This record gives sequence, structure tokens and C-alpha cells, in this order.
Amino acid sequence: MTFDPSVALAVFSLLLLAGLVAFFGFVIKHQNDLEPDQKPAEGVELLRQHYAAGETIEQPTPYYVAPIPSSPDPLESSANLDKKILAGAGMLFLVLGLVGGYLLLLLVGRADATSSTWRDRVASEHQLAQAVTRGRNLYANMCFDCHGKEGKGDLGVGLPLNKPEFKYENLKDDPAKLKDAETLLQKTIERGRAKPAPQISMPAWSNHEGGPLNDEQIRQLLAFIEFGKDEDWGDIVAVRRASGLEENPNVPQEQKLDPKAAGKVLMQNNPQSACISCHSIEAGKNSPVATAPNLFDYGTKGPLNAELKALKASGDPDWLFKWVSNAPSIKSGIIMPPFNKAAGGQLDDTNIKNIVEFLLTLGK
Repeated sequence: MTFDPSVALAVFSLLLLAGLVAFFGFVIKHQNDLEPDQKPAEGVELLRQHYAAGETIEQPTPYYVAPIPSSPDPLESSANLDKKILAGAGMLFLVLGLVGGYLLLLLVGRADATSSTWRDRVASEHQLAQAVTRGRNLYANMCFDCHGKEGKGDLGVGLPLNKPEFKYENLKDDPAKLKDAETLLQKTIERGRAKPAPQISMPAWSNHEGGPLNDEQIRQLLAFIEFGKDEDWGDIVAVRRASGLEENPNVPQEQKLDPKAAGKVLMQNNPQSACISCHSIEAGKNSPVATAPNLFDYGTKGPLNAELKALKASGDPDWLFKWVSNAPSIKSGIIMPPFNKAAGGQLDDTNIKNIVEFLLTLGK
């Protein structure tokens, strides 16, 4: 536990205030004990009347005399004045002590970027709770149809988001894993995730990538995924109901593309197999990579290298499938990488066949 001088000053101020109050209480009590209150005497004034030489009698005056208070005792007046002074001084110190204590407590509780006081923690927890609630509402509106009612990824489209690998509580003791998980989630939400046709691709959600969400909304979604509790995920259907939305996911259907169209999509749009990042498929346009041939009329002129020509000439009907799947196994030293998962790539056999179907149409 680190020493906080602000807390020490606040504690000292409160102790000083308590000491001052106790001291002035003792002084006032002691003054009372030494000089008790004296009640002034009031009564009927007695007059001396002389009837004869040497004779003096005392009797009540024959007429009404208003009561005359006795003269104040100077010592008593002084004692009362001392008490008033002490009481006033005590009240003054009390006020000053309260103001000082209040200012010091404000100092202790101020929120800034470096402090870790209770006030900072309360503010941070409140902001996090707000972010989780808003992230839940965004999920209910934007992510529900693909990732499911409780983020389990059980619809066959979106991946699970409500899982231990993304929970802050499970990652907080490993900063590297926490950062990796947060980066993966943030970048995926911002940029989306392309999938080969006919699978459903995740769209980009960041407004920097053409999506509808700003940076703060993406931060709220991340807060919901990392900090959302089971009850928060369980409230998603209620949020949709309150918004007048369907309570069951409207799962997007896979694109129904013929193999040639699917192959074109893979070649042009899928970042895992975008052949046009190296090859041109437009007539008269040079390829981005100088050593990569233009494939504009590959369906009529291919294959274009000796190794692949020999494979085709052998009568192998899968010559082009084998080339796209793992070109380095046919021609060593080629910069074209393998694309088939069986050879360490990202595409399955169906994807490769679709690309082959599209290539064989070029130039026809």
C-alpha cells in the first residue's frame, strides 16, 4: 500500500479539529467550575427614617418602590465575557477546521490521470457500466442476427464472442494476451472479416472503413464483450423487444453463386486468395507483379510455363487444380504461394475448384 500525503493531511486536519473542539469544551467547563453563575438579588428597598435624635428605625417605605436590581459584580461580568470570547473562538476554529477538512478531502478525492483514489475508481466503474450497457444495446441491434442471442456463435455465421478467451477477468494477469485479444476484437469489428463465397462475410463496422459505427461505439462493443456478465447477455432479447425488433435472429443466407462467379469473387475480393494482387485479368494491363503473367485470356492460352504444360500434356485432368493448390510443388522457386489448406494455405478444395472454373472461362 503506497503512502498518500493527501490522505495524511486530511486525517491530521480532522484530528486537529477534534482536538480544538475538546480543548475549548474543557476551558469553558473549567471556567464554569471556577466562577459559578450568581443570581442578582432583587427586592423592596428599605429606607432609614429618623424620628428623633439618636433614634433610627427601619421599616418598609409607605409608598411603592419599583424593584431595583443589584449592581452587577465586576468579576461575574469578566467571567461571562471570557466565556463568550472562548465560545466565539471555538466556533471560529470549528468553521476554519471544517472548511480546511473539506478542501483537503476535495484534494484527496480529485480525479486526474495518475491518481488511484476511491473517487477515481467510482468514476471509472460508472463509466465502464455505461459503456457495457451501450455496447449491449449496439450488439442487440447490429450483431444479433449473426452472433446469436447470447453471443455463442451458434447460428453458423458469426463466431462466438461471449467466451472465456475474451473476458477481461481471465486475461488481466497476462497483459500480452489481453492486448492481443483486444487488438483482434477491435480490428475485426473495424475492418470486418472476408470469407470465401458462398459463406457470409462480416462487414466492416468502423466509419473509417465505410461502416456505421464511430470509435466510441466500437469501444463500447469491446467493453460489452470483455466485461459483460451473463445477465447482460441475457438482456439482449429484452432490449430488442423494447425496441420493437424481432426476438429471434434473422440469419443471413449464404450466397448462391455458381462456381464461376464464386471463383471470380475469390480471385478479386477475398484477401486470402486475391489473385489480382499479383496478376492482371484485364486486356493490355500490366500485372502488379512484373513476373506474374496477365491472365486475361488464360482460358484459351494457358498453361504458360513448361512445368505446367508438361503436367497438362500428361493427361492429368486436375493440372490447374494442382497448380492453384500448390504451385511451388510443381515449379520450385516460384513466388506464388500455396493456397490449399492441405498445403498450408487458406482455401479448401471447393474454393480452389471455383477459382479453376473461373480461370478456364477467361478469354472465351
